[in-house]
Amino acid sequence: MTDALIVRHSDKQVHTQAKRAGLEYIVADGPLAEEQFDRALIAGPTVTIPWDLVGYGLHFCERWDAAAPLWRYGVLAKDVGSDEDRKRTETVVRDLRVPLYACELLFVQRTEDGLALLNAWEEAGKQGGDQRMAFLRALYQVKPRFCALPRSWLGGTGRYSSAKSQSRGPAATGARPRRNSGPATELVRVKLGPGVYVRCHPGDEQKVYDRLTRRGRRK
Repeated sequence: MTDALIVRHSDKQVHTQAKRAGLEYIVADGPLAEEQFDRALIAGPTVTIPWDLVGYGLHFCERWDAAAPLWRYGVLAKDVGSDEDRKRTETVVRDLRVPLYACELLFVQRTEDGLALLNAWEEAGKQGGDQRMAFLRALYQVKPRFCALPRSWLGGTGRYSSAKSQSRGPAATGARPRRNSGPATELVRVKLGPGVYVRCHPGDEQKVYDRLTRRGRRK
């Protein structure tokens, strides 16, 4: 199985970190779906790669077609982009009171829907406007098995910056993450929309749903 880190611009430091993590380093200059990988992290130039979580993200791709963190809590599609961008997105999504995703940290599996998502995202991006709105349109068009990761996966900003741990954790060896053997609580899924889920602690389901959809603020 080929696990890869795909970027648009070469970076020597990130290349070294990817090699250390057991990832094939790919600098894509064409359609992302044409690159050779089984599971991949597609990283944008402004994201901080959480190297200690990369192995977990790739492992999620065994069950999901794609996964990406929520972009900002409380910021919905209706709050960003130009009027034209919002109208274009509303045509596909129907209701813009939905969260946006940090597509600059996208985990994807080479499945039919995973590749279709990449192709649809590329086509949507050609229309211009906000890249997250373009990704949202692609997500709703393809409807892949998509996992919304916590906002905490975005460690900060900066050109492919690394987390403190570069040689530790599951990403360092490419091994499957082991389940925590301690008394940690099993997370549960909360459905935010068609095919879109986020995980939280048991008992927090309604609170998380209200916070991410602003449902509670419309009372």
